[in-house]
Amino acid sequence: MLRWLQIAAATAAVALSVGIANADAQDFTIAVVPDTQNYSDVTLPQPRGEATFIQQMQYLADQKDQKNIAFVSFVGDLIQHGDGQFRIAPKDGAPGPHTVMDTRGEWDIANRAVSILGRSGVPFGMVPGNHDYDNYSWWSEDGGPGASRPLSGGRAWNLYFGPASRHFAGKAWYGGASDNGLNSFQTFQGDGRTFLHLSLEMDPPVSALNWAQTVLDAHPGLPVIVTTHEWLAPSKTGETKRGDSTANLFAGTDHLSPDQVWDRFIRKNPMIFMVLSGHAYLPAVDGVSLGENLRIDTNDAGHPVYQVLQDYQANTVGPDGQAGSANGGGGWLRFITFDTARRKMHFHTYSPLLDRYAGQDEEATFGVPAHYSDFELDFPPQLVEGQRTSGR
Repeated sequence: MLRWLQIAAATAAVALSVGIANADAQDFTIAVVPDTQNYSDVTLPQPRGEATFIQQMQYLADQKDQKNIAFVSFVGDLIQHGDGQFRIAPKDGAPGPHTVMDTRGEWDIANRAVSILGRSGVPFGMVPGNHDYDNYSWWSEDGGPGASRPLSGGRAWNLYFGPASRHFAGKAWYGGASDNGLNSFQTFQGDGRTFLHLSLEMDPPVSALNWAQTVLDAHPGLPVIVTTHEWLAPSKTGETKRGDSTANLFAGTDHLSPDQVWDRFIRKNPMIFMVLSGHAYLPAVDGVSLGENLRIDTNDAGHPVYQVLQDYQANTVGPDGQAGSANGGGGWLRFITFDTARRKMHFHTYSPLLDRYAGQDEEATFGVPAHYSDFELDFPPQLVEGQRTSGR
């Protein structure tokens, strides 16, 4: 907590040095949709999960004007079982063969839900998580279609959520995608200023970073947010380590770990001020799990980069207060409100399913201090009016 306050004080001093905020400044909000795989999972209670996913999207659409939602970012793992087929063992160890299923139903659930947001007109970006790759759920034993590692393939992802999908094709705010369709960029307006959002595939390979660099080079001076599936690990002790599943999920490929992506790309681009991620959480106790964290590092230009984890997929407490009464995720969403008069970013966590905020009145909603769920950070220099940093 002390480190947060030290960084906040430093960035506040920069803000004050360039003058008082414009009296006509308008607050705006970015919404973050954490891992939705348990809402889409056809092996979990349905239509309960789909209803939660739809409720989240409808809430964002309904709150578009009231919250002045400028952008929505999905951190990945839209579905549970990748593409192709997966197997379900008999319940309770009963004898008999596995049931072979396919994942079309899961993609359709996600597509129906996301379409609600799409019809609202709010710009949004999406990144694939490990569960969204084509071969995530394949099996190799007993004559199955193939091994599930390393992860590869974006055929299903591109069909439903790629650049040619109805969600993005022809949208003025959708800037384009990499050749494999798994990386994209969007622009949006906040308080009359243009922002750039980069959606990067999980543990992006060198080719993805090369593509992303061309995007940044073509948009000098714009403040940049990056969303990727894996970045931070959760912690109950205040540790802020980055994720480390690259070697397991992408062995033998040129996919890069979060630490490598930081060194090769994030820290070298001074206008990147925030990284958003999901993927990582701690095991649930009585339906309650921690999947939040914050890390702040200084880039090569001397500016802070806020790195934020939000993943609620292990939280199963529903409206009745009982563990297991909601599909994992509990409807929780992250909101980042940009207070342009105070030059603060307010991070807060809300569930339309539960109609409650996390971290209110110092409540340890997820079993850890409230500041993981509800906190403020100062505008970094990348956002300060009149402050511009040239590209590398």
